[in-house]
Amino acid sequence: MKSYEKESLFKNFLVFFSLLELLLILLFSELYRTEHTKYNQNLLKTMQVCSYSLNCEQFTFDFAPKEDHIVNKLYSNDGNYAYFTIPKSKKYYMKISYAPQKVENDIWLIKKSLWIKFILATFLLLVVALFFTFYSLKPIRTALRINDEFIKDILHDFNTPITSMILNIQMFERDKGENFFIKKVSHSIDTILLLQNNLKSFLHHSPTQNQEVDIANLAKRRLEYIQNIYPKINFNYENHNSLVKITNKDLLIRILDNLLSNAAKYNKPNGEVAVWIKGDLLHIKDTGKGIKDIDKVLQRYYKEQDRGLGLGLHIVQKLIQELNIEMHIETKEHHGTLIILNFKHLTGKHV
Repeated sequence: MKSYEKESLFKNFLVFFSLLELLLILLFSELYRTEHTKYNQNLLKTMQVCSYSLNCEQFTFDFAPKEDHIVNKLYSNDGNYAYFTIPKSKKYYMKISYAPQKVENDIWLIKKSLWIKFILATFLLLVVALFFTFYSLKPIRTALRINDEFIKDILHDFNTPITSMILNIQMFERDKGENFFIKKVSHSIDTILLLQNNLKSFLHHSPTQNQEVDIANLAKRRLEYIQNIYPKINFNYENHNSLVKITNKDLLIRILDNLLSNAAKYNKPNGEVAVWIKGDLLHIKDTGKGIKDIDKVLQRYYKEQDRGLGLGLHIVQKLIQELNIEMHIETKEHHGTLIILNFKHLTGKHV
């Protein structure tokens, strides 16, 4: 199950279960009030019977002067008690009391019974909510799976014409030598390959296969690769130290390619892309258009330009989280963007 499917499942389950649990709490609150009222009524009836027989060990008996007391009414302050008339007595009522500790024990038994029922009902609701959440999301998951499979098939079918174009370009270059138009076609093919790799990264959750990676050298080679695609942009590279870390090389390539291609793609004519390494930090700075809304730029499908799919930085965000890399973005509209990758959490060294 993919991350967005898990997120959707969790949120739907949380909403569905929370609503059912709220209704259950209201139901058991009303049930407790009903049980408490029933308990008081039964207690008063028992007191009434005892006022005649006087043979009830659970109660205590006393006499109270007839003042403002109401007979046959249960009072609940400092224990439960009630007043009853005494035949042939004009001055006194009989006061029958039930000890506070006994009241607390009886109420605790009622609460205990209701809590057990509440926990069992909550567990049942949890199972029901989970079942209906999966059931309601099944059509959506099926549609997403069909969509992913369709894109995967399209990406697979791209391989044949792309391979054919690359082979034909190589044959043409051997026969005719270097040609300006052939270079432009070759750069376009490199761009298609980059987009294809982005879509593969978006669709597949690649398992982490870590190895020792010379990040400084890798950044330099990816810069040269992007430079071939954007020959009109000035690329500068500088490293103050070597940077070797244990990480997933393939995913790191996807991160660098996306960041470098964005820096070149959205740059001004004859603009500059500078890359330098210092300590555990890799800096990528461009002289491009900058970012209007830095809070939304990492969201899926969000884009500020007509070009692109709005997936590049979202893919970068997903991959750096998987590799435990920190990313910091500084930008000013019409003045360019600086992106800093921090590899301090990765095992390795810089010299």
